[in-house]
Amino acid sequence: MHKAYFGTVKHTVVEGDTLSSIAKMHNSTVDNILKFNNIPNPNIINVGQIIIVPLSPPEAIIYTVKRGDSLYFIGKKYSTPIINLIKYNYLKVPYIIYPSQQLVVIASLK
Repeated sequence: MHKAYFGTVKHTVVEGDTLSSIAKMHNSTVDNILKFNNIPNPNIINVGQIIIVPLSPPEAIIYTVKRGDSLYFIGKKYSTPIINLIKYNYLKVPYIIYPSQQLVVIASLK
């Protein structure tokens, strides 16, 4: 289990839920949800199942990584330190990101 920086919320799966819809509902990502739950197949969740969702700060946006992106580029684009990208996405060394991955980004509020 990972430590949540802003806490977690328990979501009870209802008919029609997917990990993607749950992530969107809570301004999170499927990857972050998977890091907090023992879900063998991310395409299969069951009605009544309890899913732990790590919360993102309210100002967070969900960014979809594009080919050629790096943590440095994303951090610079949104004026956020790379450490925030690592922390809010629970990334581990060597901090690899890949195209179509979604990241929680805390954009600068300047």
